[in-house]
Amino acid sequence: MDIKFVVEIFITVLSLLLLVVPCFILAKTKLIGATAEGALSAVVLYVCQPLLLVMSFQKTEYSVGILKNMLITFALAVLLHAVVITLIALITRKSNGDKKINVLKFSSVFSNCGYMGIPFLQLLYGDGAGEIIIYAGVVIAVFNVFAWTAGVILITGDKKSVSLKKALLNPNIIGIVVGVILFVTLKKPVVNLFEAGTLAANAANKIVRSVNFFSDMVTPLSMSVIGIKLASLPLKKLFADKTAYLSVLFKNVLMPVVVTAIIVFLPTDVEVKNVLFFTLSMPSATMSVLFAIKFDGDSDSATANVLLSTILSVATIPLTFMLYNAALSLA
Repeated sequence: MDIKFVVEIFITVLSLLLLVVPCFILAKTKLIGATAEGALSAVVLYVCQPLLLVMSFQKTEYSVGILKNMLITFALAVLLHAVVITLIALITRKSNGDKKINVLKFSSVFSNCGYMGIPFLQLLYGDGAGEIIIYAGVVIAVFNVFAWTAGVILITGDKKSVSLKKALLNPNIIGIVVGVILFVTLKKPVVNLFEAGTLAANAANKIVRSVNFFSDMVTPLSMSVIGIKLASLPLKKLFADKTAYLSVLFKNVLMPVVVTAIIVFLPTDVEVKNVLFFTLSMPSATMSVLFAIKFDGDSDSATANVLLSTILSVATIPLTFMLYNAALSLA
């Protein structure tokens, strides 16, 4: 096992969590209000993340191999979400109707693959993250469809609240669709379509750089949202919630183990396996809180689940990666 890479993962997670500190302090000292969370979330969800997904396809030339890996990533992401949802439903079947347990189900299944997963992969892989972000975008698309369908049922216990339209018209899915269309039709990045030094080439470069300013904001803004959330919950209450620890056990430990067991021996490129492992091993999705509020769930419990999962991920991601890497070596 490459211990240096494990240490690098630990440092990457820690570096991400340090980004929550500025807005945590600003929120605690009342220099920014609770409304800032919604505003920043909207910018990330509707502008930065979709543009990041579009631009991830502009960092590499079209290849059949990448398209094939996207389809494999899609199929495996669907399978993994379905398996974990089924497992959690079976484990908690005797507690149906309990709002706290319903929130736990959602928090235990759905990863923060967008707000934290993409920033994590960007920091971990650096300039070589282009193809990796493409596959991560596919996972995010699957995440959104499952969250707005099976996820809504988990948190409400009612199929009537499901909205497939909202799942399919999610900004991230639109970003993926636009990115794929450009990727398949143009075959190469937009900046490479024009002869170097021409007016058209200079214009294309400047436009792409401007768009990249927005996509580069995903990491700091996403972690700032988490910082504001953390400031809204008393730490004593956070660490005293026993159900939150159960949620962390399911999300931060059980899910990575299930992912490892299913994908590690498959004859698939290691890049695809790594993306699936890392995105699905992220802490509980911030959407847990948003859905709890929207669907009259236990929002305090959801907040505790998400924040405790995020804090403890600094240890669980490197540790579960060691298990995954060991299994990968055997394969």
